[in-house]
Amino acid sequence: MPYSVFTGRPTPAPGEPLFTPEDTAAAIALAEEERDTCPSCGLPKAWCRDSTNQFSVFETHEEQCHATYAMAVHRAKVTDRSDETKAATQLSVLFAAGRVPDFDAGLGLADSADRQNAPNDQAENEQGH
Repeated sequence: MPYSVFTGRPTPAPGEPLFTPEDTAAAIALAEEERDTCPSCGLPKAWCRDSTNQFSVFETHEEQCHATYAMAVHRAKVTDRSDETKAATQLSVLFAAGRVPDFDAGLGLADSADRQNAPNDQAENEQGH
C-alpha cells in the first residue's frame, strides 16, 4: 500500500497511478536505508563495519524481553514434536486474562472507561435525540 493512501489519500480511480512520485521516492529511500543497515545490530553498516570502530567505540546494552522469555519457556516444555515441527511452529504472546495493561496510559487521552461510557452521538442522532 502506498504511504500516501495509508495516511489518508483516497484510493485512486482506475487508470490513475497508485503510487505518487513522493510514494516512489519514499519507497526507494526505505529500500536504501534497509540495504545500508546492519541486520545484526541495526546501525548503519558504514559505522559498525568501519575498522576504525572495532575497539572501544561501542558499548553494549542488555534488556530482557519478558514476552520472548515466555515463548522460550513454552518452547522448551514442548517435547512431543519433531525438531522440524518445533522449528516451523510460530508462537505469539498475549496478555494473561486480567493482566492487560491500559494501552492509553500516559497518552493524555480520556480514561478508556470514560470513552466506553460516553454517549454515541451518531446513535443518538439516528434515534432522534
